[in-house]
Amino acid sequence: MNIYKDYRIKVIRKIHLKVTVIRFMDRIKTGIAGLDEMLNGGIPKGRHIALYGGPGAGKTSFAFEFLYHGAKTGENGLYITLEETEDDIVENMKSTFPMLADVSELIKSKKLEIVKPEKFELEEVANLLEDRITSNNVKRAVIDSSTMIRLSFKNENEYRQTLFEFLSLLRNLEVTTLTTVEANTAKKEEMKFDIEHFVMDGIINLYNLDREDRRIRALEIFKMRGTDHSRDLVPFKVTPSGVKVYVGERVF
Repeated sequence: MNIYKDYRIKVIRKIHLKVTVIRFMDRIKTGIAGLDEMLNGGIPKGRHIALYGGPGAGKTSFAFEFLYHGAKTGENGLYITLEETEDDIVENMKSTFPMLADVSELIKSKKLEIVKPEKFELEEVANLLEDRITSNNVKRAVIDSSTMIRLSFKNENEYRQTLFEFLSLLRNLEVTTLTTVEANTAKKEEMKFDIEHFVMDGIINLYNLDREDRRIRALEIFKMRGTDHSRDLVPFKVTPSGVKVYVGERVF
């Protein structure tokens, strides 16, 4: 028996299997113009992505459009809000995106749910997610925002450990999530790494950049585990017909 040959065959098989898995990776299309192109087809299915940015960076617009497109294509969505009410979110999104004229029908049919937990605790959010995923076959979820949950913890280590456990639960539930995270600034040069940058599967940074007498919104995919992606800093706009990411264009 040639032990070396047998070992080499096993290694080749493992490499082939790994390549096959990467090639046929299931992806969730965000439906956001330009973003899926930057993600090589979409977010890897079942991953947990943070939308990280300062006030007015566009986090809620990205997150809600992600759920809306999913609901329109048969993937039920859940929006967990820790600040605004359902009515406020729907009113604000309809004002931002006139294309969402049918969002009330999606909510009525439970293809899209907006829920506000009674407590700002990860355990409460986890129980809510598990219940809705089981009862309504939710495939996409948004948590807006993790910053409110973080404030309920006494120290950073406790939050980090609980967040790890929470993400492990989500992986078992097989749901793809976007979580908004408040940065202290919307300026790229002043933004610092936070806990979410290390523990989440992916990070999309959203910026407001100063250019003379106006501001330009821009984004970069800071990381996305398990797949290659664009690393360019590109401009985007929140338009009446949805978020538009201008792939290939320079910010300045």
